[in-house]
Amino acid sequence: MSILINHNISELLNKKMILASNNFIKSQIQPASLDLTLSSNCYRIKASFIPNNKNVSQLIESLTLSKINLNNENLLEKNCIYLCELNERLNLSNIFSAKSNPKSTTGRLDIFTRLITDNGKEYDVVDKGYKGKLYLEIIPQSFSIIIKKGLSLNQIRFYKDDQIVNSFVRSQDISIYIKKNQICAYKAKKNTGAINLSKLNHYKISEFWEAIIPKNNNFIIEKDAFYILRSLENIRIEDTMAAELEPFGDNFGNFRVHYAGFFDPGFGNTKSGTPAVFELRAYDTPFYVENKQKVARLNFYKLIEKSDNTYGKKIKSNYHNQKLKLAKQFKNVK
Repeated sequence: MSILINHNISELLNKKMILASNNFIKSQIQPASLDLTLSSNCYRIKASFIPNNKNVSQLIESLTLSKINLNNENLLEKNCIYLCELNERLNLSNIFSAKSNPKSTTGRLDIFTRLITDNGKEYDVVDKGYKGKLYLEIIPQSFSIIIKKGLSLNQIRFYKDDQIVNSFVRSQDISIYIKKNQICAYKAKKNTGAINLSKLNHYKISEFWEAIIPKNNNFIIEKDAFYILRSLENIRIEDTMAAELEPFGDNFGNFRVHYAGFFDPGFGNTKSGTPAVFELRAYDTPFYVENKQKVARLNFYKLIEKSDNTYGKKIKSNYHNQKLKLAKQFKNVK
C-alpha cells in the first residue's frame, strides 16, 4: 500500500470520493494528509463506543446527554466525552482505504481523539471502499477547551492498494532528551482555565504548564500527569517518504507516549534535522526516565510518488523549526 500525496487527495475531491462542505479550504490538504473539520453537530455522550455493525446515528440517541451547536463557540469540559460529526464524508472506491490521527496541536493539548465510521470495528481505521459519514470522539484530558465549527483536530491519510506490501521501509528509534539545569519538559497543571483553540500565540505558558528543570539528566514522571518532551534524535523525512511514530510496549516502561503520530514528507529535511516533540503520561505508578531512554520508534513509509509540496516554512507549518515547543495557542518564549 502507498500513501497518497496532496495532488492525489485533490483528485479524490474532484472525483467526489471525498465529499466536503461548502466551507472547505484548500489549506486542509497537507503534503500527505487531509485535515478534517468539525461540523456544527456535536454531542456530549455517556460512554465511548465502537459501532461494529451499526450506523453511528443509531447509537447517538441512546448515548447522548446533551446536544451542542458548534455554530457558536462552546466549552468542552475536561474528562467528559464528546462526539462530533465531521464536515467531510467519504465515497471511496474499493482500491482506497484510510487511517486517522490527531493533529500535532491536538496531541500537545492532551486532547484524546478517535475517528469513528459507520459499521466500523476499529477506531481511526477507514476500511477499503468506505462510503459514509465521519465522526470524531473528543475527550479533553488536561484542559477544558473552547471549540467551534470548522476547527480541525485530526487528519486522515489515504492509501492505495497496489500490491505493495504494507510494511515500513526503515525505522529509527526515538529516545528522550533530558539535560540537567535546563527546561527539558513541561508538565500540565491540574487547575487551569479553558483554552480557546481559535486563539493563537495567546496564552501564557506559566498559567497552564510547569517547566521541568531537573538537577540531573533524569526525573520522575508523576502518575497520571501529562508531559511534553522532545527527542534526543533529530528527524529528517525525505520528500519520497512519510512516517508514523509507534510507541513501545509495556516491556519498555509503564508509560504511554504520543497521541499525534503522523510525520509529513519534508519534516526536518535540512542538514541538521528537527527533533520530534511527543506527549508522555505514566500510568499505574510514577516512573523514572532519563536521558537517551528509548520510548518509541519512527517507521518510514513510501509515498505513492515524490511530493512537491513538503512540510515546512513554505506552507506555514506550525512546528517546522521546533525544539521543545508547546501548542500554537501558547505565547512563544523569547
